[in-house]
Amino acid sequence: MVKELSEWVKNKLTRYPRLRDSNERLYYNYLKENGYDTGKSIKEFLKDMENRKIPYMDSLSRASRKVQEECAQLRGIYYGKRKKKAKEIKHEIRNM
Repeated sequence: MVKELSEWVKNKLTRYPRLRDSNERLYYNYLKENGYDTGKSIKEFLKDMENRKIPYMDSLSRASRKVQEECAQLRGIYYGKRKKKAKEIKHEIRNM
């Protein structure tokens, strides 16, 4: 699924820089573009996700991280901060 979404994500991050630091906006954009009714109740939304009518947000997040890892020009302004925080957490876990 991530591989299939990568090209879509790359195009969106190129055209809309504001999506680079927001997986939520990226996901919402994906749902809207694919005709999903974003006016549904949260209960219906979660049922659709559970029944795999729509992909989990994690799939788009992973695709976004992969694209940004490979294409430095598509990284958002908070990319460095996120990477630093992730490195700190890894270090903390290893020292447990």
